[in-house]
Amino acid sequence: MNKIVDQVNKIVSENDIRGKVEFNYNLSKLSWFGVAGKAEVFYIPESTSELSLLLSLLPTDVNRTVIGMGSNLLIRDGGIDGLIIKLGKSFSSINIESDLVTVGASVPDKVLSKFCLSHSIEGFEFLTGIPGSIGGAVAMNAGCYGSEIKDIFLSADCIDFFGNKILIHKSEDFFSYRNNSRTKDLIILNVKFRKSIGNSKQITDKMNEINDNRILSQPQKVRTAGSTFKNPISNSDKKAWELIELSGSREIAVNDISLSDKHANFIVNKQFISANQIESFGESIKEKVLKETGVSLEWEIKILGKHE
Repeated sequence: MNKIVDQVNKIVSENDIRGKVEFNYNLSKLSWFGVAGKAEVFYIPESTSELSLLLSLLPTDVNRTVIGMGSNLLIRDGGIDGLIIKLGKSFSSINIESDLVTVGASVPDKVLSKFCLSHSIEGFEFLTGIPGSIGGAVAMNAGCYGSEIKDIFLSADCIDFFGNKILIHKSEDFFSYRNNSRTKDLIILNVKFRKSIGNSKQITDKMNEINDNRILSQPQKVRTAGSTFKNPISNSDKKAWELIELSGSREIAVNDISLSDKHANFIVNKQFISANQIESFGESIKEKVLKETGVSLEWEIKILGKHE
């Protein structure tokens, strides 16, 4: 075994670590692309205290990475070194208070939107159109159809990569388009959202509209990781999909990797050989868009790991 594996084994054996710990774990099981490298050490904590303990005991030079549901993630073939943390069922509670909705970071976005509908809570309808978990949604300020997480976010309980508790409050300073600068190198544990009672029929109608639009305009039941590139916000008045179509990239297909015939900004993967090939395909689309339109696209999909 290598040094990091030995270190983690020692911590687990000498302390009350009951969460799932696996070595050389195949992450393709988690990536929505269906292909990925391996995790050197994969860990699903049983509790916040256990997670904090392990992080505090782990040598500071060991890499820490947090992943969610893998819905907007590409993991290179070389895998991810160090400790890879995924929050599981222990972080999936939803609680209603007088003016708050407190949500565990591992709760799927769609589950929260349906829960809020059942309690006539408005403002969460857009989450029905976003695959992924609440922790990931906050970390990237996820949004669609004119709404973003920052619109309802109030605060989040987090810990840093060394096990220290951190409380963050809403601030426009750290939320931007598909980004949350404050949560970098933090593990989001639970989130408090603003609670506002609305009209159940209007909430239902809005969720149905969003779901209908998704079915009509986005690929379904294929291996994709959602929107590939961010919409430019400063150097173009066109969306990413429009720029891709203008560049003539729509029909490009390489090694069973292509763009969706429903939406040009969705990469569809039909092979199980290499995640690196997906990244290379995306980079070729970026190059063609830049050459033909003068606009440089930025990845919205999060890319992790080593190439080799």
